[in-house]
Amino acid sequence: MGYLACVEKLWDVDVHAASERDVCELVEQCTAQVDATVDRSQLVSSLAVAGAFSDVSMDYVTPRVQVLADKWITDLCSILNLNNLGSCEFNLICTDRVHPYFSEPSTKSQYKLMHSDAQPGLLMGEPKWKKRSQCVGAFMWALSRLDASVMSESVVFVLPVTLALVDDYEYRMQGLRASCLFVRNAEFARRSGTGSVLLSSIRACLVYRSDAPQPHKLLHTAFTAFVVVADAIQVDVQEWWALCDALVVNYGYVSDKIKELRVVSEQISIVCERLGVCVTRYLRAFIGIVTHVLESGICVAELQHVAAEQVTALAKACPQRVCVYVPSVVAALARAWDSADNSS
Repeated sequence: MGYLACVEKLWDVDVHAASERDVCELVEQCTAQVDATVDRSQLVSSLAVAGAFSDVSMDYVTPRVQVLADKWITDLCSILNLNNLGSCEFNLICTDRVHPYFSEPSTKSQYKLMHSDAQPGLLMGEPKWKKRSQCVGAFMWALSRLDASVMSESVVFVLPVTLALVDDYEYRMQGLRASCLFVRNAEFARRSGTGSVLLSSIRACLVYRSDAPQPHKLLHTAFTAFVVVADAIQVDVQEWWALCDALVVNYGYVSDKIKELRVVSEQISIVCERLGVCVTRYLRAFIGIVTHVLESGICVAELQHVAAEQVTALAKACPQRVCVYVPSVVAALARAWDSADNSS
């Protein structure tokens, strides 16, 4: 079996059904058969396959698989004389390994009768790309190595895929990370308006989902993506107020969950830095959050330290207004320290 045939065999593997051993064997075979005489465009396309098994954001990439894939990538980059990907290489990867799955429906549209009103309703099949997780891995790997200065030359490939991932519950984490990668070219994201489009989709993700596999990580990634994109495109105060609203709403969902509560609390100092004295609008709500953390009896020193940091940030942002809440904050701190002493 030649190099290209081996690459295609690996690409066609059902990554969620195959064993780690089988995947590792195929990756090793591809690495051993790298052929410098193969056409450059085919080598670049195979680089995307290697990248798909190197991106750790994908759940099918184990540490062992990643190590083997990285060796394969090193060999290919040496032959291709590549450090980062230019727009030509990135666009070729998307054309060969990503775009075909995102541009075509997995099944033809079908009609069915919905409920009892006998009105025809459209039933769409599952997106084709969701049946080939490797295309998402290849996209994420390639985007992370795309030279940010040429992002404008690849936006037609990057933006539609990123939006599709952000809007998909299963792959939302990848979509949020891709959003952060996209705005590395902040000037283009701001000038073209594409950053605002991304921010609109990210804003819809700022809601706690208890049914997520790791809800605190998803919530943290969503807040991080919002801040990164908002900073890049230099949003106005209304967008930061929208983030404040999201913090208050999410606090209601996570007030009894340690990991999620920490995620929400940590954002307070971030909005204080961006809003300054304008954070006064949410001062009472934020003081309520940090005092709840301190008084809740959750004897986690790290979480209490986070809460104390948020109080400091609020005091710096609006010192004249925060003094009103000093007695309640001091009392909460005292109870927290007393609780910590008793638990030790």
